[in-house]
Amino acid sequence: MIISNANISCKKATKLSDNSPSKLMSIWEKIKDWFGLSQQEKVLTLIKNIHFKKDATTLEKNRDFFDLKKIAGDHYKNNLRYKVENDEISYIIDFGDDSIESRSSIIPFIEAIKNELNLDLKNYSNEDLTAFINNYYKLSTLSNKEINYEEKTIAFIAVLIECINANKKPISKQGFSLNTFDDKELFNDKYEYLNENSKKFFGKIDTKKLIDNIYDSANQHKYKNLREQVEKDIPRYDLKFNDENISDISVLEEKLKPLNNKDTMIIFELLNQGIFPMIKDSFEEYDPIASMYSPFTGRTSVNIKNKGNLYTIIVNNEKIITESDINKVSQLSDSILNDFDYNSINLYMKNFIDSPVSKEKLDASLARYKSEMKKRFIDNVDNIDSIGDKFNYKGSRFALLEENMNIKFEFNPDLMKKLSISTNESKVEYSLLKS
Repeated sequence: MIISNANISCKKATKLSDNSPSKLMSIWEKIKDWFGLSQQEKVLTLIKNIHFKKDATTLEKNRDFFDLKKIAGDHYKNNLRYKVENDEISYIIDFGDDSIESRSSIIPFIEAIKNELNLDLKNYSNEDLTAFINNYYKLSTLSNKEINYEEKTIAFIAVLIECINANKKPISKQGFSLNTFDDKELFNDKYEYLNENSKKFFGKIDTKKLIDNIYDSANQHKYKNLREQVEKDIPRYDLKFNDENISDISVLEEKLKPLNNKDTMIIFELLNQGIFPMIKDSFEEYDPIASMYSPFTGRTSVNIKNKGNLYTIIVNNEKIITESDINKVSQLSDSILNDFDYNSINLYMKNFIDSPVSKEKLDASLARYKSEMKKRFIDNVDNIDSIGDKFNYKGSRFALLEENMNIKFEFNPDLMKKLSISTNESKVEYSLLKS
């Protein structure tokens, strides 16, 4: 640690850390005018985490440093500085006549950005890395109020452009290439290439929300109408009851005879093709990518096991690319979402939309973003499209590659909560192209 431009030994630094309360108050006396007395507790907590907390991670220190800089008065923000040098990031409080500085490895931040945005910063110069850090942390520290919105949007675009430009460099270009895909003649070769150049993601189901949606739907139906719908749907999928193939609604009704009509309707709701949109409307938060669908061949199966009063119903809907679909990949490749879309929309939602995310909130926020984009790139429509359509406000990127919904329900008419979902054996999984 460096204080007042003097190197402090590890032993002395440890002692200083142990005496951090008195040291913190000494620092506070020098900077209280920068923040105001009402901010004392918050400021001291942030400074302690940045400069004295031994087990604070680089990501935590970065977050707290930019929070500290955010609440400083405008005339004093430049007294809070950071610099990147030799794989280290330094956090500096400049008092004018002296300063306090602490250092951390920058590597954890580089690894975090690689995981979050698939952007490799390890070969960035100190200057470029410093600029990226500045833009990245503006996203979390600037508010969405009108006074900050333009600056925040500019920072967001700058981060995205870094990702786009990095992926255009031939030396680092990876992921799906339509030309390479089309050059392969055999289905197996094409499909293997897709597997190598796609990535799996998962939607997070809110089981209570899904169960509530199922009961709401059942309450809106009459038995006769729901039965007719299931009768139409049964031939479209593979239905088994205790390993016996079922292809007729009357046979199924006979199997469910111990149940009353209301309980049978709950089972019918699980066999109705409408269950799949219902599942996608039951995520923990609105997920604009997981909520989309694959345009490829679908296979649906329902497996019912009955033992005593317990009915276990496993509903599966899988969209996979078959040999008859393979040529559609070339036709639809521009409409299939990729991992850049996933990363960028999640970065956007994290920083521009208050939780919980809803479709209404996202649509309103993206309309505002689109308006800001038009103002900034009025003479360069290509820039609007290259970034803007990643958020689907034009509806031009809409398809998943493959997907698999597998939900295990348990129904017991004797329980107070008759319907439940096994979270360990249920999933919504989908794949996107690698960018």
